[in-house]
Amino acid sequence: MRTLILCATFGLLAVSCDKVENPVERSNDSGGGGESVKRRALLEEFTGHHCNNCPAAHAVAAQLKTLYGDDLILVGLHAAANVNSSFILPQSNADGSYATDFRTTEGQTYATNFAVTFLPSGMVNRAPYNSSTVLSRASWGSAIEEIVNEDAKFDVWISELQHDAGANTVSATVNVAVLEDISGEFKLTTYLTEDHIVDWQYNSQATPPDVPNYDHRHVFRKTLDGAWGQVAIAAAANQGDTLTFAYTGVSMNPAWVAANCELVTYVYDAATNAVMQAAERKFQP
Repeated sequence: MRTLILCATFGLLAVSCDKVENPVERSNDSGGGGESVKRRALLEEFTGHHCNNCPAAHAVAAQLKTLYGDDLILVGLHAAANVNSSFILPQSNADGSYATDFRTTEGQTYATNFAVTFLPSGMVNRAPYNSSTVLSRASWGSAIEEIVNEDAKFDVWISELQHDAGANTVSATVNVAVLEDISGEFKLTTYLTEDHIVDWQYNSQATPPDVPNYDHRHVFRKTLDGAWGQVAIAAAANQGDTLTFAYTGVSMNPAWVAANCELVTYVYDAATNAVMQAAERKFQP
């Protein structure tokens, strides 16, 4: 097996880290047993803290996660094609409600590029389902079911993850295995998300609907390599190739709780934007 090593360096690696995870193996492996690796589904859920129907969509996503387990990865992006949507804007209320700004530059880039014109909505591997890439929650389950039953052309996993509490940085190693000869340009993108952010949420199903202690799940915080990532395969690759990408000393916001953070990484087809394979790893097991 040939191993190609590529590095994406963002800052300097600290000399010592307070927590160094042991390398982990892929959750499903194509070697030895003859079983093919299946695609994992990435649900990018577009939401907003003042979106009245978004909590119902959050519940659907949680139910699907229970059903599919490790085969489904969830990311919540507070973004919409209309940058001035009241669903996503922070507010200046006297009681401090809805003051948090969950928006991100990358999230807005995705919402604009994929024309996310309604909330709640979501994309499953950024692939069309019934001729639409941006889906209502009613279609998420069926779209996921199609993805997880397909053989994968890649496997991807995060073999090392380090959080330096003193410098408040994260470093990681992402591996991409090529499972069949392939041609075309493919890119790798890695997200940092934070779970269990307790903050305000408008919920039409609650009484009163303004909920001050809502549990926001899988919140997108930033990418480690830009909105569109980096080139993993420029033109072609052979079955058996393994590509390794190193992220070093990526800074984190001091307000983020590292114990609730994780990395989500995925390989996608640059021509179609379709996510070919995805993986996730928590900062703490």
